[in-house]
Amino acid sequence: MTYPLRDWVPMILKLQNVILEMIARGEALQATIERICLEAEALVPGTVCSVLSIRDERLHPLAGPSLPSSYSAVLDGVSIGASVGSCGSAAFQGEAVTVTDIEHDPRWVDFRDVVLPLGFRACWSTPIFSADRVVATFAFYFRECRGPNELEQRIVDACIYLCAIAIEREERVQERQRLTYTDVLTGLPNRAKFSQVLLNYTERLEGGWGVILADLDNLKVVNDTFGHGAGDELIQIVATR
Repeated sequence: MTYPLRDWVPMILKLQNVILEMIARGEALQATIERICLEAEALVPGTVCSVLSIRDERLHPLAGPSLPSSYSAVLDGVSIGASVGSCGSAAFQGEAVTVTDIEHDPRWVDFRDVVLPLGFRACWSTPIFSADRVVATFAFYFRECRGPNELEQRIVDACIYLCAIAIEREERVQERQRLTYTDVLTGLPNRAKFSQVLLNYTERLEGGWGVILADLDNLKVVNDTFGHGAGDELIQIVATR
């Protein structure tokens, strides 16, 4: 289906409004990204969307509501690289990768036997950036050998922008949670985390509980003699033992 130019802007604005409302409400990251995929697929009938997160230079399925779970499982944990399908290549190169013929493109040699039976013939993947690093990829799968048209490019531009906002928000939430339960100096669990874990144990397991405390002798002497920087360094060293 081809839309006239005058219809593009309101369609994309509607997509943005729906997703930004979900982000503002604090809805779960996976649900938000899945909604982005579904909205994009509705705008471009016949395409299938997928978002893969990048962690430790490996692919991990984040959303692909119209893809079989068996296919997503094949991609989970695959290392990115210059010839790793469309998504692995896009993540590695930091730029969009368009494969217009999966069957004959060497970048898909390790995955074509899995993807071709699903009816996909082409795949276009675009990296999603956060703070100058690739955090995910957004892919369009096509059922015919072709690349994206102008409308699809505009839709994906909007989608990767929204994905980046959602992912960055999730990262901030996780960082706040980490700081809530982690001692800043040592990186070890703090009193709040200890209380949380102890509460979980008492709710699930019967019996009494004991606590072993380890104290650091003469810390005040170290602080007074060498300064608090030396005292902090001593605490950090002990924390690693």
